[in-house]
Amino acid sequence: MKYITSLILLVFLLLGVINVSASTETKKEFDYSNPEFRATVDMLSMEGHGNDDLSSCSVKQLYYQEVAEMFEKGMSKQEILDYYVENLGVEALQAPPKKGFNLTLWVLPFLLILAVMILIYFLIKKWKKNTPPLLFETAQNGEGIDDDLYQSLIDEERRKFL
Repeated sequence: MKYITSLILLVFLLLGVINVSASTETKKEFDYSNPEFRATVDMLSMEGHGNDDLSSCSVKQLYYQEVAEMFEKGMSKQEILDYYVENLGVEALQAPPKKGFNLTLWVLPFLLILAVMILIYFLIKKWKKNTPPLLFETAQNGEGIDDDLYQSLIDEERRKFL
């Protein structure tokens, strides 16, 4: 009887060891350094946490886990991005796509800068055209000052230096 009890105890012990070793076997960790994975998560805004540190930001960790699970399910980069855009809108991306109304938002600042530069050019040209001539320019032309007076001023200055 002792022999049967010890045999049963040995079998339970072996089954327990097998069970423990099976439960300690861990699932293979996802490679977060995969270039396609990095490109995908870099395109996501992650609710404003896209630039935070991965080790201290729980929101970014959650996004990384979700994207890793999607890659493990066989989804492509574009399918993952489409999933987030469908659920969260265009705000899910770091940079909005360059089409439709978003294209207008990409081009409009440059067009406004160009329009302001053209406006400033024509305003300066108009102001320059409407300014009265300087007194020195009129004196050189002999307008408004008597020629004799002008000649006498020049002679006095010459005498000072001779």
